Amino acid sequence: MSAYDFLANFYDAFQQELEPEAWVEFADALVKKHGAFPGDGENGKPLLCDLGCGTGAVTCLFAKNGYDIIGVDNSLPMLDQARARAEEEGVQALWLCQDMAALDLYGTMDVFVSLLDTVNHITCKEDLKKLLKSFFCFLNPGGLFIFDVATEKHFQKSLGNDFFYSIEDDFTVLWENTYSSKTKKNVAALTMFARVNGENYEREDAEICERFYPDAEIRELVKKCGLEVVGVYGDLKMRRPNDKDERVFYVIQRPVC
Repeated sequence: MSAYDFLANFYDAFQQELEPEAWVEFADALVKKHGAFPGDGENGKPLLCDLGCGTGAVTCLFAKNGYDIIGVDNSLPMLDQARARAEEEGVQALWLCQDMAALDLYGTMDVFVSLLDTVNHITCKEDLKKLLKSFFCFLNPGGLFIFDVATEKHFQKSLGNDFFYSIEDDFTVLWENTYSSKTKKNVAALTMFARVNGENYEREDAEICERFYPDAEIRELVKKCGLEVVGVYGDLKMRRPNDKDERVFYVIQRPVC
């Protein structure tokens, strides 16, 4: 069982400090700024695919903001939560269990998004290259790929080699973090407990590995794959990144010709 499989039932509570509305509002603003294309969805809606959609909190908000949506994640328990959320909120969506580095869709999209440092979870540079190349099959000409990556400041200073914990009534997560500035790899060693059958708890140990991608490396990969960087922003702000930012957002476009 992966860490995200185990976390699925209480992932939203674990990440309660996040504000999905702010992420969707920012990504939507980036689409409107950099995208100039008619949507291929129903009644001209843009078709949007959320890569690493998790429990669907962000994905369903995109639907409410006027997108036709597909959610992709490689964790079935997370997708179960996403399906339940969509049904409860009256959202129409297609949910696919896939590795985003081996994307296989039924058609093309107007917009891809991958938020909350999902791209950092692609720890092999060749796998990120495969994802970018796949957009020539699945992204419409002029379409956008919007994603964020955690900065080295986030991994090295905010997380660093430290210990974290979250203790709630129904779950506990103990997290020992290690970051290597040499390999650019961040490893979170998790010990997790979830309440089952009243007072009993189930335990699972797992690791989450992420990789820091410098700006030059991202730009090199994008260029090699025949795509274009059309915008770079810092920490949910319509401005250039600075050295205080925890995340950097990229807007990548497939050329029209």
